[in-house]
Amino acid sequence: MRVGVIGCGTVAYYCHLPALRRIRGVKVVAAADPDENARKRVRRKVRGSMHGSAEEILERPDIEAVIISVPSNLHADVAVAAARAGKHIYLEKPVATTLDDASRIADAVALAGVTVVTGFNRRLHPLYEQARAILRDGRVGDVRAVQTTCSEPCRLSDMPAWKRWRHTGGGVLLDLASHHFDLMRWFLDDEIGVIGASIASAQSQHDSASVQMLMKSGVGVQSYFSFRSGPADYLEFICERGTLRVDRHRASLMVLEPRRFGYGARRRRIAPRRANAAWRLRRVLRPGGDPSYVRALRAFVTEAEGGPRAAASLEDGIRSLEAIVAAEESARSARPVPPQRI
Repeated sequence: MRVGVIGCGTVAYYCHLPALRRIRGVKVVAAADPDENARKRVRRKVRGSMHGSAEEILERPDIEAVIISVPSNLHADVAVAAARAGKHIYLEKPVATTLDDASRIADAVALAGVTVVTGFNRRLHPLYEQARAILRDGRVGDVRAVQTTCSEPCRLSDMPAWKRWRHTGGGVLLDLASHHFDLMRWFLDDEIGVIGASIASAQSQHDSASVQMLMKSGVGVQSYFSFRSGPADYLEFICERGTLRVDRHRASLMVLEPRRFGYGARRRRIAPRRANAAWRLRRVLRPGGDPSYVRALRAFVTEAEGGPRAAASLEDGIRSLEAIVAAEESARSARPVPPQRI
């Protein structure tokens, strides 16, 4: 499969391009970015041509699929153009910044009949897959409540200009919470019923948020997202027979369960699956390595070539955006808000 990468920023440089090089049968033949410095930085990772605009890639008949990782407020325009050009699309989250734009993408994709995957790569992380299997097989009982945190500290001086403002795609809800909103639907096989939120803007717009969700099944979720606190990315599932913790910055799962004898709790380590064990070994050489990008992009290629779906769909991306918009409305109105379906 001949692939073009549209947007040569941090995610493309550190995640997408290295991952694509590891997928058999994929050739990155072009990359595009209006920023000359961005193009220069990725040139050594692309064995094809460099372009200054998305249009130049979309006009090429030899390119079958595109990876879209431009600033979030441009996702819709580029995705619609890619669909009209007949390209399969791997679209980074969030799929758009407004529900109207998300609807435009859905209409264009339906008309074109192309494959679209949303970049919720953590669904394909072996640690998360194992945690979901534990919840589904009932080992810790039914989920009663969930607590989650995602914090990626970022100094204002290091933050791209577009990430500083909500209208250009910035803010922790679009950038960080979009992952956790999707993961709640995926882990719990459930939909978000209502959302309450408070949002703060200390250094950049929407740089921290506290969110409370009630899933349609009645499970309550409390979440915190921030650009202004230390690194953290975990989910704790409080279940009837124990608490399961999934931490992206650790290589193993942990269950806290009652002691067999006497009062208190004990920690039980969960033996890793083969895929997770391989990742743990690679972490010795690359502590920050994340296997989910390769697995998500490989799933995209498989689906685009007619194989089964394993990655998040465009609809999954839209459901996450609906939750973000509801959280923002809740923060404005100081009342719980149900996500609006489009």
